[in-house]
Amino acid sequence: MKIKSALILITSANSLLGSTLAMHFARLGANVILCDTDHSALVTTWQHCYAISHRVHYYTLPDRSPTSIHLLFDYIETTYHSAPDVLINHWPSVSFPSLVDEQPTERFIQQLANMASSLFTFGQTCSERMRQHQAKGVIVNLVWHNTTQQQAGMENTNSMVAGFTQSWARELTPYNIRVGGVIPMAGANHHNLHWAEIQDELIRNTEYIVTNDYFSGRVMSA
Repeated sequence: MKIKSALILITSANSLLGSTLAMHFARLGANVILCDTDHSALVTTWQHCYAISHRVHYYTLPDRSPTSIHLLFDYIETTYHSAPDVLINHWPSVSFPSLVDEQPTERFIQQLANMASSLFTFGQTCSERMRQHQAKGVIVNLVWHNTTQQQAGMENTNSMVAGFTQSWARELTPYNIRVGGVIPMAGANHHNLHWAEIQDELIRNTEYIVTNDYFSGRVMSA
């Protein structure tokens, strides 16, 4: 898929990686839609992108419920008269407790449910709209851990994203919708790596998946 003029929706756009992804694709000439739940921070991200390209819109989600996400896609269809060409299904991960933690089990269950629900609902809703418009599309599932503490339980997150990516690709291939994933490399000591280098690799991997028409059902590690 050609990025120039493509309609790209980026979730969790207020995060450091989300905003950097948005500016990167704005520079490449895409129509970029930013969404997140913090309105003030979202406007700031939009301003940074708008300084690069005027082909940027933002949408503030009241929450990440299925109803709110469906309303977001209604807005996109009203504004652009189409579904997104690309969904960068981005989630800035939080740390999961380990088996030896003394923290309540409910905390783990809630964190896992929030991540799974957000990734799945965005993916499901976007693929539904893509199919309605009979358009080729790309979904990139992307997670990242900004701190060493957030790397706890990384394998759980990676397994979830890999599972979603592979199963969705099988389901959506008949509809000409590709699905790829970008995950942190298990076992890598990210604490000793420069954030800018990791960020560049994450963005390169995401761009590669979008532009490579033969990439689907697989994940790339950074």
